[in-house]
Amino acid sequence: MQEFLKANEQAAEPIVTVVIPTYGRAKYLRVAIESALKQSFTNFVISIGDNNNNDQSESIVREFNDPRIRYCRHPSNLGSQGNWLELVRRAKTPLVATLHDDDAWQPDFLEKLVPPMVADPALVMAFADYELMDENGGAIPKDTALLSQQTRRDRLPAGRMQPKLADGLRLVAVWQAPNPAICAVVRRDAILQTPFPDACSPLYDLWLNYQFIKRQAPLFFVPGRLTRYRIHANSATAAGFAAPEDHIYETILAENPEAGEVRNEILRYWASIRWGRAVRQMVNIDHSASSRHEFLAAAPHLQRPAKRLVAQLAGRYTLVWSLMRRARQLKYRVTA
Repeated sequence: MQEFLKANEQAAEPIVTVVIPTYGRAKYLRVAIESALKQSFTNFVISIGDNNNNDQSESIVREFNDPRIRYCRHPSNLGSQGNWLELVRRAKTPLVATLHDDDAWQPDFLEKLVPPMVADPALVMAFADYELMDENGGAIPKDTALLSQQTRRDRLPAGRMQPKLADGLRLVAVWQAPNPAICAVVRRDAILQTPFPDACSPLYDLWLNYQFIKRQAPLFFVPGRLTRYRIHANSATAAGFAAPEDHIYETILAENPEAGEVRNEILRYWASIRWGRAVRQMVNIDHSASSRHEFLAAAPHLQRPAKRLVAQLAGRYTLVWSLMRRARQLKYRVTA
């Protein structure tokens, strides 16, 4: 590894572009940039695309005064997917690594994920696990362990993988093990060869995963948590992405009618997503219709019979939905 680091530090041109799409998160942006600049692997440039014209992000970037940093404030808001794609298109390096403006990397992120990509030009992505942190940067160990378990990243075999279609669909659509937008190094050309419909924005990471699996492109897994992913009220994850999520899952199922049992696994996982949406929407009485719609959509594929029945009743009957909502308010002492 030391020989690899030394050889690439002496290379004439950088081989990785760290792309940081940002929008109104000056509070966290400094931490993200610092974590990139502290990498033990140093042969990279940083490209920051700013969708916001009103916050202090540019002044924070200028404070670093590092020649590896390129900053661009877009004339108009390109959206999160458009911002990311523009940064990828502008990159001049064979590899790109996405760093969210509210996340942070461990110092050995690039050191561990770049070498497999350099050693094997056929790889489209090298990925690892990540840990969760709260809005102040505090660790969330219990939820991190649960996420690693749910995604199977706590037991995936290290090294190269080139799964067949069914196994690949399970990997990305049920387990969601790789995440090219959170903890991965990706080959730039492989991204540029991929169409990104507006309907999948901002879930370009899930869409890209699926496109890689369709092409049966080889991936590489590196065990370990190399990114710190921040959970906070203003994150895209907190807002949710119902429409693009549904579009992508509908596309996966429509394009793979002969994928076998994994289709049922995908339907069950998608149903669990929709159940979660329905429950979250119960907080606001004005979202009653949407919540009931999600319950009905989830019901046929929920695994537990009791949960299926509850979803069917809450979806069909306003009274049942209201009673369920009231019960949750009492349980969690919510007054709204």
